[in-house]
Amino acid sequence: NDGTRATGDLIVGADGIHSWARQFINPSAPLPTYTGLISTGGFCHLPQLPPTTDTQHFIFGKRAFFGYHVLASGEVYWFNNHGYAGTPSGADLRGIKSGEWKQRLLEMHRDDLPLINQIIGATSEGIGAFPIYDIATQPIWSRGPMVLLGDAIHAVSPSSGQGASLALEDAAVLAACIASQPDLTAAFIAYDNLRRERVERMVAWARSLGGAKLVTNPIQVWFRDLLMPLFLRQSANPEALDWIYAYQVPQPERKIEMRS
Repeated sequence: NDGTRATGDLIVGADGIHSWARQFINPSAPLPTYTGLISTGGFCHLPQLPPTTDTQHFIFGKRAFFGYHVLASGEVYWFNNHGYAGTPSGADLRGIKSGEWKQRLLEMHRDDLPLINQIIGATSEGIGAFPIYDIATQPIWSRGPMVLLGDAIHAVSPSSGQGASLALEDAAVLAACIASQPDLTAAFIAYDNLRRERVERMVAWARSLGGAKLVTNPIQVWFRDLLMPLFLRQSANPEALDWIYAYQVPQPERKIEMRS
């Protein structure tokens, strides 16, 4: 906040999960919820790994979840999700040096697919970490000429891969509502009505995916792995995830302003 002042007819709060705009619109707004998971990750090169430009690889380890993707250049992007007690802040996790993260992760994956530790071991620096939060619901989306979109109103766990998509959907629906309604109040009501059910369903679905990554008890792991083939067969049915990937941005009913 450098004291700069500006005026306008509309303010769109797209300022992320720790949104200032959200707190201004509703000072008692529910805070983001820590999901119990943190995400670590980095980049490396492993000459023996061919590019998999159309494929990401996901692995449930005994103590953590691991994913990687090999770019066309041969660079490997990887990440790890694992349970972390307490409620760590980003600053807390940034205080842990890259080398320490490397040793922790190598130990965490010692009983998993050897390739995982080869990828982590080939990462020389730059291993970072951040806590994973979400926002399940917000009672108030707008106030006066201010309205929220994206993570500011419905942060979703990255387990879904839908955070950016939801924000783009919000922007398209909000623009259509503003264009079709007689004033901002009506536009914001239409926007809320068209978006709330979908985004809250997505946040809940993403949290359920993240919950599977917290499973480390041997009995729970056995049960999860037993059901995984069934889950994958259901997901392989294109219609099962149509509500996510075949979504069409709705067009709000146009309201005609009557003038005397």
